[in-house]
Amino acid sequence: MSEQTNPAAQAHTPATSRAPELPAPTPFDELSISDIELITIDMDGTLLDENRELPEETWPVIEALLARGINVVPCSGRQYWTLRDLFDRVSDGLTIIAENGSIAMRDGEELFSMGLDYASAQEVVLNVRQQRQPEVNTGLVVCGKRSAYVERDDEAFLTIAREFYHRTTVVDDLHETLAQMERGEHEDSLLKLAQFDFTNITPTGEFSMAGFANTHQYVVSGQHWCDLMNPEVDKGNAVEALQERLGISPAHTMAFGDFHNDLGMLARAEHSFAMANAHPDIHAVCRYVAPSNAEHGVLQVLRAVFDLDA
Repeated sequence: MSEQTNPAAQAHTPATSRAPELPAPTPFDELSISDIELITIDMDGTLLDENRELPEETWPVIEALLARGINVVPCSGRQYWTLRDLFDRVSDGLTIIAENGSIAMRDGEELFSMGLDYASAQEVVLNVRQQRQPEVNTGLVVCGKRSAYVERDDEAFLTIAREFYHRTTVVDDLHETLAQMERGEHEDSLLKLAQFDFTNITPTGEFSMAGFANTHQYVVSGQHWCDLMNPEVDKGNAVEALQERLGISPAHTMAFGDFHNDLGMLARAEHSFAMANAHPDIHAVCRYVAPSNAEHGVLQVLRAVFDLDA
């Protein structure tokens, strides 16, 4: 990895084109859904609106579903602590799958977790350091159970990092932080790595992380973020483990997603919804289409399916 040239510096201006027309949502009267016990929901591009905020009407919908005994599970690449803060109004009894499936928590108790190996993490740190040049505006986040860790300490990067990782700690040397974790000299342990690029993560991630794709789980979760994880980590595997723990089958599961890191999660639900704004690959595998996140499509579907307006 350290010998390669850096394509990110050569392909860092995204192409501009007219946005395609969004697919039409599935009419609500064509949704034949019943006996749902589990609902898994991606966050960015899905439940969060175009301003990356939770719509105010989220709370009565989730409260009504939880009151009926339905498990509502945010399933995101975001940090557990970030998701816990976002859902603090309905935190009791809420299961959260965080870090793209690396960890699941319920009422502050860890249900399961699976971390990345330290040797690969150290190599990625070196790769990202090689990208420090004017053409590439990027930064690495080392994601632990207790906190996230970054070397880059400018306000622009920290503002972005702390939006997705509410617990973020600036350190002098990520190599040393990882070494301390591996030796058991740190209070935290490694879950995954996340890299952010202010312009376009695809060429950046190709250089720093994609070389591990044959042996690890490498996912691009939008225009700006990519993750490297344990090869067994996937939102789908996490949902499957939760289904087994709760005794719930895919036939009784709904799922909502918009991007490639949601594919495994959507495959674990017979009632899968691609957001209207989702990537075409998501539309190709989903049974239904929900209105876009800007239209609060998840909430529209949930109110219609569960007759929450009645």
